Amino acid sequence: MSAYTEHVTRVLVEDVDHPALGAVAVLRFAPAEGSTRPATLGPHSVDAVVAAVGAALDRAEAGEIGAIAMTGQGRVFLAGADLAMFVDATATEAVGPMTAAVHALQLRVRTSAVPILAHLGGVALGGGLEVALMADVRTAAPGVRGIGLPETSLGILPGWGGTTLLQSVVGAETAARMILEDPARDRQLSAEAALEAGLVDALAEDLPAALDAFAAILRERGLLPGGEESIARPSPLPAAGSEAAAALEAALAAPHGHAETRRGWADRLAAQGAPAVQRAADLLARLPGSSLEDALAREAAALVELIGSGGAAGSLYAAELLRRGKPSRTPVEGARELRSVGVAGAGLMASQIAAQLAAGLQVPVILRDLDADIAQKGLEHARGILEKAGAGAAAPLLSATDAVEDLAGCDLVLEAVPEVMRIKQQVLAELEAQLAPTAILASNTSSLSLAAMAEHLEHPERVVGLHFFNPVAKMPLVEVIHTAATDEAALATGLEVVRRLRKFAVRSADAPGFIVNRLLFRVLGEVFASLDAGADPQQVDASLDPMGMPMRPLALLDLVGHAVADHVGRVLAEELGERFHASPGLSAMVERGEPFTERDPASPHPAVRPVVAEVFAGASAGSGDGAGGQDLLDRVRDGLAEEIRRMLEEGVVQDVSQIDLALILGAGFPRHRGGITVHLDQCGASQRAGGGPFHGSRFQPA
Repeated sequence: MSAYTEHVTRVLVEDVDHPALGAVAVLRFAPAEGSTRPATLGPHSVDAVVAAVGAALDRAEAGEIGAIAMTGQGRVFLAGADLAMFVDATATEAVGPMTAAVHALQLRVRTSAVPILAHLGGVALGGGLEVALMADVRTAAPGVRGIGLPETSLGILPGWGGTTLLQSVVGAETAARMILEDPARDRQLSAEAALEAGLVDALAEDLPAALDAFAAILRERGLLPGGEESIARPSPLPAAGSEAAAALEAALAAPHGHAETRRGWADRLAAQGAPAVQRAADLLARLPGSSLEDALAREAAALVELIGSGGAAGSLYAAELLRRGKPSRTPVEGARELRSVGVAGAGLMASQIAAQLAAGLQVPVILRDLDADIAQKGLEHARGILEKAGAGAAAPLLSATDAVEDLAGCDLVLEAVPEVMRIKQQVLAELEAQLAPTAILASNTSSLSLAAMAEHLEHPERVVGLHFFNPVAKMPLVEVIHTAATDEAALATGLEVVRRLRKFAVRSADAPGFIVNRLLFRVLGEVFASLDAGADPQQVDASLDPMGMPMRPLALLDLVGHAVADHVGRVLAEELGERFHASPGLSAMVERGEPFTERDPASPHPAVRPVVAEVFAGASAGSGDGAGGQDLLDRVRDGLAEEIRRMLEEGVVQDVSQIDLALILGAGFPRHRGGITVHLDQCGASQRAGGGPFHGSRFQPA
């Protein structure tokens, strides 16, 4: 039985007289009556759109109208397929018939007796943009954003005409980028960018202006209604051996990042459980010499196959997580008013946080360091960050001091000093003595106990953790940490700060490593245990590739910083026991100051430097039998499943969705895996490690 309830899109039809076009049948896509959701395409919505366009085409053949115009309502043209349908196992059975209906319409509009306009007054994503591709002319309102085909980021592909038709409108290179690469980068087009790409033919403020632009374009083409020329629509597919066919092949062979082509990248993703990009690339490659009917049939088959894949199931779950977790527009209830804030510390992390606070909160932000020169350098760095981000207007809100008394009037002060318990305790005690009783004390600690930091304070209830990730401007996650003593006002204020910075907040209880670092270092601990046991570093580094992480482990270590990783690893080993590995080899690498990896011109992955094997061999009593390959991958997966089960039992988080969201946003865990718990269910680790699957029967092992 299906749990899916469709909010059926309406198609409002009216005739408009235009001096050059004559009678125009205007089809306006509108959300369900009384719904606050945008107009989307579920089974009944597709029926409504197909029926309305079909009826207009019938009228055109009867000579009743001179043109057809499709548009939306408010800030949405059509927001694409209804994602709620795709996460319902029964509702996905409708995808095949929906695709067949849209494809039949794509074929019919190419024989339309009158020209067709699509005016994008707002968002046109996925299936919505594919409906717009039916038109002879497209216009868009200036400033509109959200034009694109995001399907491959959802584990599917543009299957309602997108992979077949887009290249005929924007050319091979732009089509390949929009279909294959833009979704992975969360990139969509603005109206202006769409105009530059040739996806829209003109900008128009509203439908009347769009009709005028439509008429002018048709006049240039000799296609005004009543003109002598009939509408001759050439095949949208390139002929075999043509320049257009060569351009498609060149677009697929074009570089993607470092030492990798688009096709090579697509193949690598497929090996990591994300076949959608590869399937879309294959469809593009097969277009030359095809008939439109055959190309659409291949597109439909690929879409239906992908809908049932593990990659689509994971991607759609992740998309829903991100939709529900995105920052609210409503202030957090119970949060304290923030008229000025302070940052204790002025180093690299502190200055990044200060810049974000100034830009997001729009209140004065004071950096304080014991050393006046360091404070001034931190101020200059923070202002530079704002200028580089185009937020220089917030720079005057920043100031610096070496006097703790200057923080006395702040409503919240966040410490971002070195990750040493003694130093953090001293700083918080010093701040408490200066601040008003209602002021909030926040810590940016990445692994230390918040309760231990606050244990000697008179008012530990006003302490909250705000763990930002580096680089602060780019990383969308903040872990909001609460202790047993943290009161509701402090927690609400911490959550409100994150909301106003437009970042995602994930709540965590006060536990070693919180969420992201605890799981990340469970992974790195297994990696270093293998290296310390004498495993080959190259093999170890490549062993986790099937998980699809954006970086291999040793390149990640170079990014995080060896000293930081060594410190956090030892803290977690002390706090959580021997399942977390404190690595002698890592400590030796810290002493040597040697990076683990170096750029490899022949590979998209950095190469492991020979010094790694040398240093680990000298620092450890390795037996030479350290795990690598599938053995290490299984150990990592099983270890993660065990650790997540412990975190749930300990109440670190309330449910697995928060772990998944944190790993996607804070560690770059691939969205096509849906989040770590989905992946552990699909690969069987959650069953092997005990306790059964995290999501019941929803995500079955492959």
